Amino acid sequence: MEIITTSKLNGVASSLLSSDKSFYLNKQKPILGFNSSYKISKGFKEKDFTTGILYLQPADSVSLRTLCSNADPAGCKPDCLGKTSGRLALNTSQKAMTRRTIQYLIDPDDFKERLRKEIIKNETDKYCIRLNGTSDEDWSDLISSVPNVQFYDYTKVFHRVARNTLPNYHLTYSGSFNSSKMIIKTKKAVSMGFNVTLALNTKECAGEFKRPDELIINGIKRKLINHDITDLRFLDPVGSIGTLIRKGSTIKKRAEDMLKPCFFGNPKTLSMLA
Repeated sequence: MEIITTSKLNGVASSLLSSDKSFYLNKQKPILGFNSSYKISKGFKEKDFTTGILYLQPADSVSLRTLCSNADPAGCKPDCLGKTSGRLALNTSQKAMTRRTIQYLIDPDDFKERLRKEIIKNETDKYCIRLNGTSDEDWSDLISSVPNVQFYDYTKVFHRVARNTLPNYHLTYSGSFNSSKMIIKTKKAVSMGFNVTLALNTKECAGEFKRPDELIINGIKRKLINHDITDLRFLDPVGSIGTLIRKGSTIKKRAEDMLKPCFFGNPKTLSMLA
């Protein structure tokens, strides 16, 4: 009889597991989704890349320890796309994310081995994998074990970008405007030549500010890439900077967040990068 260790699960996850073990411990379901969201599918339509993506429950939704170590200082936890955006917000998607996360926390070695086999099984031409679809974990041990596959992620963990030496792993630093400290860190990421993405507090609706094409950062005018065209960040030039418009939000919410510091940039906080 298998012994299930639940010491890494929070109370919500433990309760869910107790109520339906057959669902949450089912290892027959696939772990990855392929071309499974609107933005991810753009990589296939525009560049013919098949992208596998892993969606876990973010931060401390399920885990006693956070799966997104900088979510609180970056200010992104309340508006995480893993809770608010598109199909991910649906109950069926949330349950599937919880199932994967519970299995990962209960037995990470088994989960990673199943994940590795699934990555290899689905490999095709023009193929890439994003493991932190809604988390910010260090997967370098798994990535190094599959050297012929291209992996990429966004991360708010500064030192992970600085220390990454894996040739098949591309990291883009996710800047934040939640505090002066986070803005300084974003400026430092640019000065060190990291690839950087800036999420903006706009959907470019009537009355909202437009996505800028260039920005002064550290005293230098920089061209900005539209990171919403595809999610294939490993194709971006080295040291490039891009922008994302805000997903999973209302006009009212975006207007409220223009009045206070938050993860998303606006014209005032963008000017602080100068």
